[in-house]
Amino acid sequence: MVNLSELSAVDMGKILKLRRKIEILEQQMAKVVKEAENKAPSISVAVRHMRLPRNSQPSLREMISKILHKANGPMTVSEIYEASLSGGYQWRSKEPMNALNVKMYTDKTFKKLAPGKFVLRKPLD
Repeated sequence: MVNLSELSAVDMGKILKLRRKIEILEQQMAKVVKEAENKAPSISVAVRHMRLPRNSQPSLREMISKILHKANGPMTVSEIYEASLSGGYQWRSKEPMNALNVKMYTDKTFKKLAPGKFVLRKPLD
């Protein structure tokens, strides 16, 4: 890691210029991905493996809430996971099923209805 206090003003300028270019490219990529997903649902399978900028997708809680709201009934963790993949959610965890299980059992947004079956505690507005 480089100590920022040791960099010259010229180097800092170059870094800022590159950061701006990266942000523009990330925005363009997110726009292209969104357009592609809207044009053909089958493209989302290929897009699933692309790395999206952090702010371009909903949080885990938001994603689960939308899936459960859309399902309009109880779902298992496996069903939620499959729906997230088909919806193009980008998992950052190496063990997404574990992350999803922990979220479902610990987040008060979700209610366990039966063994392994979950619903939203309060409906979305």
